[in-house]
Amino acid sequence: MYGPVAIRASFIEQVTARALARWLSARPDCAGLHLFHDLGGFRDVSGHGYGPVSLGTANIDHVVLSGGRWLVIDAKATAAGTLTTDDRGRGILIEPDGDHRPEPWLDNTKMHSAAAVLVRLTGLRGWPVWVTPDATRHDPQVLKARAFRHGGTICTIGEARDGDLDQLLPVPQPPADPAIVAELARYVTHPD
Repeated sequence: MYGPVAIRASFIEQVTARALARWLSARPDCAGLHLFHDLGGFRDVSGHGYGPVSLGTANIDHVVLSGGRWLVIDAKATAAGTLTTDDRGRGILIEPDGDHRPEPWLDNTKMHSAAAVLVRLTGLRGWPVWVTPDATRHDPQVLKARAFRHGGTICTIGEARDGDLDQLLPVPQPPADPAIVAELARYVTHPD
């Protein structure tokens, strides 16, 4: 049985998936881009000159793949408010009533392990992106959180839908290699 937090997280992942599909479908190079959802089972993944890395039971919410690079996208079911960091550099959400709530995902580097898996599978470089609901604002201080120390971008679902991620995946992109598409497809945990 799923609790309210898991149901909200699943809903935000689905809304993010639709937003990404809408963004990509509006691009002139969309035929060569591939969008994957809910990838998992990454154990001892090596390749392209890199040693093995595992994600344990963690999954990757979404991957956008071109022939030149990838974006690894983590949908976050944050509440209304403003994401920022506290005076110790820890991630928090300042709720509309002024209360501060810890956001532990801002204090870890799990997305960079996901990025390491994609480098090994594709031989390409890419960029991590965190996507939050439109009711969540992002203070520039949030980029000082540990999650962003090695790079990354944060945007809202609406910004992703409306093409803000074109900055990270400029038009046009070369088409994705079919062999790499097939390799990533092996890790999709819930095929459509």
